[in-house]
Amino acid sequence: MPNEPFNLMSLQEAIDLLGVSRATIDRWRKDKRLPYLKIGKEVWIDRIQLELWVRGGMRNPVPAEKVAAGSAVFPLPSKEASSFQTEIETEITVGYQSGAALLWSALIVKSRGWFEQELRLAEPSRRYRVSWKHADSGMELVEELIAGRVQIASVGDYPIAASMELGRLLPRFQPAMLAFDGKCAGGTGISLVARKEEGIRYGDQLTSSSAISTVIRSSASRRLQAVLDRGRKEAVQVLGSRRMADCLAALLEGRVGAAMLWEPYLTWAQTLGAGMTVAADDCGGDYLTGIMADEAWARTHESVTVSYLKAHIRAHELIRRDPLAAASIIRDASGIPLEVILPVLASIRWDASVYSRDLLTLSRLGEDDSGLKLRSSSLSAGPAFQASYLQEAAAALKLPSLPDMAIPHDWTDDRLY
Repeated sequence: MPNEPFNLMSLQEAIDLLGVSRATIDRWRKDKRLPYLKIGKEVWIDRIQLELWVRGGMRNPVPAEKVAAGSAVFPLPSKEASSFQTEIETEITVGYQSGAALLWSALIVKSRGWFEQELRLAEPSRRYRVSWKHADSGMELVEELIAGRVQIASVGDYPIAASMELGRLLPRFQPAMLAFDGKCAGGTGISLVARKEEGIRYGDQLTSSSAISTVIRSSASRRLQAVLDRGRKEAVQVLGSRRMADCLAALLEGRVGAAMLWEPYLTWAQTLGAGMTVAADDCGGDYLTGIMADEAWARTHESVTVSYLKAHIRAHELIRRDPLAAASIIRDASGIPLEVILPVLASIRWDASVYSRDLLTLSRLGEDDSGLKLRSSSLSAGPAFQASYLQEAAAALKLPSLPDMAIPHDWTDDRLY
């Protein structure tokens, strides 16, 4: 045995160095062949081999003869492989919606270049090209995810619930929700705005001599349908649009008697005097939005996924800390007036973490449409939610650790992500 000292670190030292959770380290050892040495019951990691493994892309094959009980597992990347990796440009497309206020964090990430910044920090030897795909509704982005043209997408709660069912029907599409985005408590964020002369109100007497407009296959249309299902829906004509801006325009021009609007168009309609907001019964719980990806893609591109979530959390922090700066970015990106953006930002809870309350809301939406039931006891228990990516992003940003389980009960302001 050579006289040089062993250059080994404990598993906990490696966790602290990389800024990841124990669950992530264990998964890397199993799936990505993290180099380690097992002596008895203790696991050690060679510092040099760890650096080579990280710089080599974290996906180096291990010869079968190296994997044996008590033997070192040190996959060494060849010079040719490392050189090849630095020359390949990986393309990533992020889907976003500038017309949905609860998803405005993506506008900040895009404008500030934070995703690209985090990618450079995570893998300086690799080249990435980030593209951004704008959409008018979340279901458009779900279609892009299925087709593989978008890798990360910001969508509302109805597209989230619908994608879970599509994942059951399409074997090659396994949607994973990575984090929440904006949240609004029940009865806010989406509501019906009616022209005063219509005399519309919720309940069994929901009728209108004019049509009601909303975006088809969306969180807004889902909530409108829930209201109509409890009333005399045959008395109401629903006009579906592709863009929420068209719904507001139809209301302003008198072509419809009411419109089911989400923010910021809800506040915008009130600012323009387009009509009055009709108080809503509970028709689906809170209004939620989130970040989605295909599970296989996220697992293969773990550092990319974590990098986006780091940028996502940073955008939330900017909105909470400096809403005026955030509102200015959103105005420039969307064209929506500042006097509309500022009150809307203040009405939204910007929190990426997952509560059992949130899972209950999604479960209700899924049950109503497809019989889908989402387990709320553990984030890692079902295929829909992958906790480790958000946990790793929070750890890298030196934030308090997130649990493996959904945070129990209602939202709390003790810590926001």
